[in-house]
Amino acid sequence: MSMKKLITILTGAVFAANLYAQNEPVVAHFAYHTNVFNPAVSGNTRDIYVGALYRQQWVGFKEAPSTLLIDAYAGIAKIKGGVGLVVSNDMLGKQRFTTVKVSYAYSQRLNDRARLSIGLGIGLFNSFVKGEQLIYQDHYNVDQSALLTNTNKFKAFLSAGIEFSGYNTTIGFSVSNLDQGLKTATPFKVPRHYFGYVKYSWDINPKFNLTPSVFVRSIDFIAQAEVNVALTWNKRIIVGVLYRSNDAVGAMLGVHITKHLMASYAYDFNCGKLSSYQTGSHEVQLIYRFDGPKEKRIFYKSPRYLN
Repeated sequence: MSMKKLITILTGAVFAANLYAQNEPVVAHFAYHTNVFNPAVSGNTRDIYVGALYRQQWVGFKEAPSTLLIDAYAGIAKIKGGVGLVVSNDMLGKQRFTTVKVSYAYSQRLNDRARLSIGLGIGLFNSFVKGEQLIYQDHYNVDQSALLTNTNKFKAFLSAGIEFSGYNTTIGFSVSNLDQGLKTATPFKVPRHYFGYVKYSWDINPKFNLTPSVFVRSIDFIAQAEVNVALTWNKRIIVGVLYRSNDAVGAMLGVHITKHLMASYAYDFNCGKLSSYQTGSHEVQLIYRFDGPKEKRIFYKSPRYLN
């Protein structure tokens, strides 16, 4: 079997799997972008966060996945919570996914060191498939679900989540695409996803902070876990390692350019069957934090910004 034919088959296999089990974005910097997965996040801050991320997956693999994310969220005391915005664009082979989502979170202070937030998100999902460029093994004998022409469809969706933040700890759980089960999923109907995460910020001493985090995603019986450990020196330099179950290992390097601006780069390498056909995945991000009203800020330690 030639390399070209093998890559064509692999690309088709990835695309076929994606048709009926499309995932939410997979990013190495998940600890910085929980707002993408959980609409409750904005309720547990009094600052304003704006972030941008780009991920190129499986470099060297033809038509490999890529992700562009822009997300922002802010706590607003007058509405007793916060609001969030997520815009994402994913490319995979002959398919493009674009999502726009807005959210509101209601936050309740539990005590001087902890808050609990409940959020609801509403969004619009667009899927475009280049059906004319898809190649089937038997082009003249395909079932009715096969896409033979370029197809573009929109679908609205709902998401909900809850998050606890305090005592140096953040714990969150959320569900996306509430109305869509896996059995009836299509290239244009993303199935229901479940997300859970835990983050803890530990000040080892005045110079070093260690922040481990665990992120779990699931589609019914299909689950994947990711572990990330970040070490921050002098509130400026960040180094980290990551492990994604049955998928990849990687590392991250970041720097707080200013008190409010942070940039970082992550690299992860696939440890599975695709490892021989690509040279890993690259990811870069920028995050800017605007200070909220000082007189209304809640002073408790949070690993939100790994501060």
